Amino acid sequence: ARKALFEEGISSSRMRLDPERPGVEDLIDHICSGVRSTCTYADARTLAELHDKAVLGVQSAAGFAEGRPLPTGW
Repeated sequence: ARKALFEEGISSSRMRLDPERPGVEDLIDHICSGVRSTCTYADARTLAELHDKAVLGVQSAAGFAEGRPLPTGW
């Protein structure tokens, strides 16, 4: 069925939409709100300013694991 989706012309296959998954509009809104929040933290008014102010760091797997919350409380 997936192969039929990419063939030229009209496909006879059926697509199933999962009602639990968000729509494209929701995903784009989520991405935009994340970029807006990032600009706020970086004190950037435009995407060009964000590009200039952006600092990326590499985190090891051990550092990521260390930053996670404990499975149980103290």
